[in-house]
Amino acid sequence: MFDSAMLAAYFERVGISAPRRPTLHALRRVHRAHVAAMPYENLDIQLGRPIRLDAESLHAKLVAGGRGGYCYEHNGVMAFALEAMGFDVRRVLGGVARETEGDGNWWNHMPLVVRFGKPGTGERGGKPGTDGAEYLADSGIGTGFRDPLPVRNGSYRVGAFNFGMWSLGGDEWRCSIDPRVSNLTFDFRLPARRPEEFADRCRELSTSPESPFVKTLTVQNPREHDMWVLRARTLTVYDPALPDFKSVRVVEDADDFASLLRGRFNLTLPDADIAALWAKAEEQHERRLAEESKASAL
Repeated sequence: MFDSAMLAAYFERVGISAPRRPTLHALRRVHRAHVAAMPYENLDIQLGRPIRLDAESLHAKLVAGGRGGYCYEHNGVMAFALEAMGFDVRRVLGGVARETEGDGNWWNHMPLVVRFGKPGTGERGGKPGTDGAEYLADSGIGTGFRDPLPVRNGSYRVGAFNFGMWSLGGDEWRCSIDPRVSNLTFDFRLPARRPEEFADRCRELSTSPESPFVKTLTVQNPREHDMWVLRARTLTVYDPALPDFKSVRVVEDADDFASLLRGRFNLTLPDADIAALWAKAEEQHERRLAEESKASAL
C-alpha cells in the first residue's frame, strides 16, 4: 500500500484531487485519470532492465519517474493507490488471449476487481451502485477501457469504443476489446491473488526472447475518442471519425520518434534511452518488412 506521501504524489501524477470517499464515482475518476496520464509501454523491457513489482519500485518508475509500464506495473500501481484510498480491491488471475491460445495464458495478466458494499448491508458505492456490486478496473490493457466495467453480462460503451463482459460459469469471466481495434479477449477469475504470485510470469514475459514484449517495442494509450498504438516504427490511430476507422503511418526518424514518446505519450526519457529505443524500433521494423517480403514470395 502507498503511504500518504506516495498517494499524494500519485494524485499529482494523474492530475486529480484526492477523492473524499471510495465511491464508484471516485473509482471512475481515478481510473480515467490514470489511463490518460500513464501510457502502456514496454520500454524498460526493450532496454533490458528488470521489472520490479514492489510498491516502492512501481512508485519510483510510474509516479515519480514519469513513465508507464505493462500490465503488472499499471495494475500494481493502481492497486496500491486504491488500497490507500480505502477501496475494497483485489488482484485477480488473468489470461489475455486464453480464448484462442489456451490455459497456458493464465497468469499473463493481473486485472483488478473492486467491490462496493456487501450484500445485505445497505452500503453503496455511489450512484449508480448496488449492494455487493463488483467492477473490473484495468489500466494494464493498452487498447482497453478508460472507465471500469461492471462484472455483469453485457456490452458497454466507453467513449467511442465498445467492450463486452460475460460469465464463463463459476468464478470465471471474459472481457472483449472493441473488435474494430483488436480481436482480443482476456479471461479472469474472481478470487484474490497475492502480488508475489505473478512474479515468475512477469519475469518470463519481460526477459524471454520468445516473449512479444521482448520482440516488439510497444507504446499504447486509449483516449475517449481514439486509441494510439505505436509498435516499433508503425503508429496506428484508431478513430471512429476516420473513413476506415484508423490511420497508419511509419514514424519518419529519431526526432519524430522522440516527439511521440515525450509529447503525445507524455513519457520522461533521457536522450540516451531515446537513441537506444529508436535503434530497437528501426531493427524491428526492418525485420518485419523482411519477413513480410519473404512470406509474399512463397
